[in-house]
Amino acid sequence: MGTVYRKTATKPLPAGAKIIVRKGERFAQWQDAKEKTRTAPVTVGKDRTDRIVITARTYTAKYRDGAGIVRAVATGCRDKTAAESVLADLVRRAEMVKGKVLTAAEDAVADHQDTLLTDHFVAYLRHQEAKGLNAVRIKNTANRLNRLALECGFHRLADFKALSLERWLTARQAEGMGAGTRNEYRQELVGFCNWCVREGRLLSNPSARVAKADAKADPRRKRRALSEDELVALLAGRAAGRFRTQ
Repeated sequence: MGTVYRKTATKPLPAGAKIIVRKGERFAQWQDAKEKTRTAPVTVGKDRTDRIVITARTYTAKYRDGAGIVRAVATGCRDKTAAESVLADLVRRAEMVKGKVLTAAEDAVADHQDTLLTDHFVAYLRHQEAKGLNAVRIKNTANRLNRLALECGFHRLADFKALSLERWLTARQAEGMGAGTRNEYRQELVGFCNWCVREGRLLSNPSARVAKADAKADPRRKRRALSEDELVALLAGRAAGRFRTQ
């Protein structure tokens, strides 16, 4: 079983607040920036000063998962009955893990499937920043991932399909995008999905099954021998550079 509740936090008394007493309980009363009268319960903080008590608008579900760990999960629900429905789903999953219908890994991944992909991207880019990657590299990663998400119709991790990526790459090839550039887009998604697997957000990497483009077969990258005139010009340029540095 579990329970739902609304979290509370304390804050210093707002400027100009006055203390009033109702039925033996103390409240702070003040006007906000819109000159609307606000009221909140008052408590005494650790520093022995008066503080107002702020209650969250949405409910949190508290339960014990399939591994026996107590979890507190934001339901996003303002209605208690709706929050209790979310709690019931969480408890049901925990029971399925205990009954070995689901593995603990599958249960953990389920928590991330409905999260917007943009939120996962933000966490991934912060991970790259923590690794010390330069800003230009991170910006390129963000641009490529966002383009793939938009044009492949990826809104959540549950939307990831290898076929969608394959079709996108084929369409870009038809438009003339080079093999190297297509491989860069593919690699960005592969790297992101590998991180999701390590973080317990995905069970496997669907994009890893998509084959790389053959850069050697790209007609724009065919190599040829230098002509006699080109070779003479190259050697002359190198010689001139060497003499200038002496």
